[in-house]
Amino acid sequence: MNFSGPEGVEIAGIRVSDKRLIQIGWILPLVSVVCSMTIHAASGHARDFPFFVSESDYPGLERWFFTIGLAMTSPIICLLSHRVNVRFKTERTAVHEVSFFAGLATSVSLFVLALANMYDQLFLHSLASIGLFVGGFIWGVSTHSIYTSNNLSAQKLRRVGLWSTLVGFLVMNLSLLFYVLVLMLLSEFSTDYSTMEMLNQLQPAINLAAPAEYLLIIGLMITLASIGKDLDQM
Repeated sequence: MNFSGPEGVEIAGIRVSDKRLIQIGWILPLVSVVCSMTIHAASGHARDFPFFVSESDYPGLERWFFTIGLAMTSPIICLLSHRVNVRFKTERTAVHEVSFFAGLATSVSLFVLALANMYDQLFLHSLASIGLFVGGFIWGVSTHSIYTSNNLSAQKLRRVGLWSTLVGFLVMNLSLLFYVLVLMLLSEFSTDYSTMEMLNQLQPAINLAAPAEYLLIIGLMITLASIGKDLDQM
């Protein structure tokens, strides 16, 4: 195995280019999430609509798609972080260090998220979600500053992805926070509820927060995909 080749990696005699790794890195989780959410909704397991992506990590076929797909993506993200270091090893700066460790944090958070479902391990799942979204955004911003090719379409696409991620993250969290504060002021919020009961209670906020989460995830996918376009001119 060779993870430090000039333009890609070699695993079990199979060469995989950096561009192909990037494609796998965003297509695999996107397909996994779309499949798990579709199965979750079509099977009648969804408690309401719209629902959070993690709600599709529900006992049944959808959980297999969610868990296996995201768990398999985790080492790919880790490998991509390493590949940035390899490609720019002669011009390393503090930004490269930030990109590397943010990528590692994103990879670890994604793996934990894949295994710790929100129904049984809500606190750990929530921490992993924050690590994934914040780490992914920092990784995207730092990597954006590293890949400075003349591909203007890639740069514009990456800006769209990063802004979508930021807006989605803020809207998702602020809408939930505002609604919880309102419930607390009305003395109607309780932490004694089960996860399902809590989600039902928060559904008015989730009506806005869930689409914002979809925007956030799509933004991260766009950001990663845009780097593949940069590689065409490097």
